[in-house]
Amino acid sequence: MVTNDLVEKYKNWFTHYTQKIIDKYPDLSENIEIKVDHCWKVSAEIVGLARNLRLPESDVLLAEIIGLFHDVGRFRQYVRYQTFSDSKSQNHAELALDVLQEYEVLNDLSDEEQEIIQKAILNHSRAEIIPDENEKVNFCSKLIRDADKLDIWRLITEYYMVKEQKENMTLQLELPDEDEVTDEVLEAILNKQVVLKESMKTLNDFKLLQIAWLFDLNFSYSIQRVYKKRYLNKIFDSLPHNDKIKQVQEIVKSYFKEHIETFIY
Repeated sequence: MVTNDLVEKYKNWFTHYTQKIIDKYPDLSENIEIKVDHCWKVSAEIVGLARNLRLPESDVLLAEIIGLFHDVGRFRQYVRYQTFSDSKSQNHAELALDVLQEYEVLNDLSDEEQEIIQKAILNHSRAEIIPDENEKVNFCSKLIRDADKLDIWRLITEYYMVKEQKENMTLQLELPDEDEVTDEVLEAILNKQVVLKESMKTLNDFKLLQIAWLFDLNFSYSIQRVYKKRYLNKIFDSLPHNDKIKQVQEIVKSYFKEHIETFIY
């Protein structure tokens, strides 16, 4: 069973592992530190979600570990390729499992706990969860997908607010900042579907993909949290004000109205 002491051990390992990379590659430290901060914040988000769902303490701690380690492959990815785009490098979730196995990080856990963590990490970045016969794998995959989205929304909306002063192409997945919106991307979001990464051609497409994550949230708590934080409003503020975007805004407004009892837009 996962204990508080074990979680503290993992936090210490994560701190030392990431600091060594930062020290070794100072020229890459800015984006590495962004991802370090993201891992800590996703870990906090998933704990908040787990506690809202009133999970047993051992399950809360298991979720916390998944949150902390879900992107541990990003550091190796960025050092090797200087990109966070999986399609231009390697799948960062698979790299995470490589790192955890190489350092024997999860060896203190039972086989089932290790499997849950590993499969949830793999599922967090997929277009959709691959169903597993172990329902706990499916449930933990939903937890990490929601927690990850919640903090990415924080991260990217903070970036969009300062983008004109300090552009970071890595956070944009090297996509060009053009006015166009790809028809395939627009069609998916108007049908309340998740946008596939392969269909993105511009930064605006990426922003719409991030908005479409709303339709992939698994828990009411997550929908309420993104609504209260006004993350999607902030993304809309960074998009062109045209008829296509207005269509998307109406879809989002309608979705919130359906899923939140007290609705003010």
